[in-house]
Amino acid sequence: MMIPLPSGKVAGISNIRARYHAIRLNREVRTDTTHRDLYGFVDIVVKPERVKSIPYQPSFLFSGHTLADLPQTLWSASDRKAFDAWIQQEQQIREIEQVRKRVIGDEFRLTEREYDYPKRLYSCLQQKLEQVSMNRASPEQWRRTVLNMTRSGIREEEITWSGLIPFLESMEKETTTLTREQLLAQLDFSIIRLSLTNELVADHVNRLEFSETPTSKLINHSITPRTIKEPSECCVLRYVDPVHYYKIGYLKKQKSWDTPTSSQKWFALDSMGNPIGDENTNQHHYSTKEQAFSAASRHALQHLGIPVDYTHYGRYEHKSLYGGSDYREWLLTLPDYPLTHFISHYYARNLLVHFRTKQRIDTHGRRLLFIEEIQSDWHQAGAMYGYLNRWPGRITPAPFRKEWLGLALKLLLIHAAEHDLEGIAWTRGEIQESHYFKKLSTVKRLYDNEIPRVFGRLCKGLDLSIDSTRISTKEPHLHIARHWDKWFLTNETGSICTRPRYTQQEAMQVLSRHCKQIDLDVPVMLLTEAAKARIRKSGFPLFGEKAP
Repeated sequence: MMIPLPSGKVAGISNIRARYHAIRLNREVRTDTTHRDLYGFVDIVVKPERVKSIPYQPSFLFSGHTLADLPQTLWSASDRKAFDAWIQQEQQIREIEQVRKRVIGDEFRLTEREYDYPKRLYSCLQQKLEQVSMNRASPEQWRRTVLNMTRSGIREEEITWSGLIPFLESMEKETTTLTREQLLAQLDFSIIRLSLTNELVADHVNRLEFSETPTSKLINHSITPRTIKEPSECCVLRYVDPVHYYKIGYLKKQKSWDTPTSSQKWFALDSMGNPIGDENTNQHHYSTKEQAFSAASRHALQHLGIPVDYTHYGRYEHKSLYGGSDYREWLLTLPDYPLTHFISHYYARNLLVHFRTKQRIDTHGRRLLFIEEIQSDWHQAGAMYGYLNRWPGRITPAPFRKEWLGLALKLLLIHAAEHDLEGIAWTRGEIQESHYFKKLSTVKRLYDNEIPRVFGRLCKGLDLSIDSTRISTKEPHLHIARHWDKWFLTNETGSICTRPRYTQQEAMQVLSRHCKQIDLDVPVMLLTEAAKARIRKSGFPLFGEKAP
């Protein structure tokens, strides 16, 4: 869905990242959410003027704005007016309304924690260009120079996704020379930007619990704080915490009883009725109710000691080895990638790699980051069935086809260094095979051969090597599985199988009673203090397996 604008731009809308925005902003969509409030979940997309950073012609690119940002875009007034009129048409209204289907119905209201680790991955191509002796050359000379860099270790895929070759080919007819600075300015990996997150679920113990008032209720004028309203406005109460009596509401004109729109002002009041100001702007108004909720929760934490806790959402924790702590499911996605791919394990769009970890103490007392599972459903499916662009049911092509494992291990090394962990360990292939109740040569090869090989290359310059250690766990004889909302236990042959009657915690207790304690031998990459310091300082290359 696109429209040509008066300036010549071609723009449109897309709702495919609705859940991404809902989790990122910690915003809720319900059946009674107004149409206008859905704008923050719908992307403004633009037709690319030319291929810059991807090796095929995309149908659109994300602009970096949602419909809620339309007044703040750098478009001309005529472009904004034409686009605003276009999104009021019936077809676009239906597209926006489909956000409800994409977001409503999640089992939990999730938020996410995003890490800056992907920003520690640098471009080897950029470093190489900064070191070349040429300060000025023809586009043809630059093109040959860039292509020849594959001989010195630069990955061909990095050159492809940099967009430099199409740019230089287009400039051969337009200019005779280009400076190195002009060439470096064209390096752009934004379309394959990586986002690393954990899904979090709210812990409802000891936190503000807002209940929606049955009907809109005016706050008594005598107790309404004058600092948050004008004489012509009134305060409407919408949400109340019945225990601590924090209140959330919005302002409206006294003679208007329309429902609130995104342009109206929300406010938050503490238990004494005093307005809660924004920490950064010191203003008492908020553009969304979610911002008002966050302000109230922050105030309750600071003044009453009421925490708003989030825990890591353990969707597949039952597949982990017994024991350990700090269980996390890591999602490495391509949020700005113009093509779309979904998998069955998670709802995240363009999930490139997912990996599950715990912290464990080995028999020597060392704190280890332990990899329970690591895989790329996207590229593993592509390797089996092939990649075809824009064909329903086929696998969408994606970057990092041969780099996905290295990417995950680089980020885990950065995490281990940042948290001063003493090493990274992982399961052997036979443990992974036991989850599937059958022999899987590709899975066994991944854990027994590929992970050690990539770790060895990444840490070669750090004077590290792979060793073995032992961790305390339960014998992986029984496995936990779920049927609807109940859990049961089974073994790899099916000869032992309980009825689905337990909660997950109860099933874990049964497993603990019926499986004996063992010390399991696992491979480990131990990290020295010097290696952790170098990783924290230098990071890793985005492409390739060069040590920092």
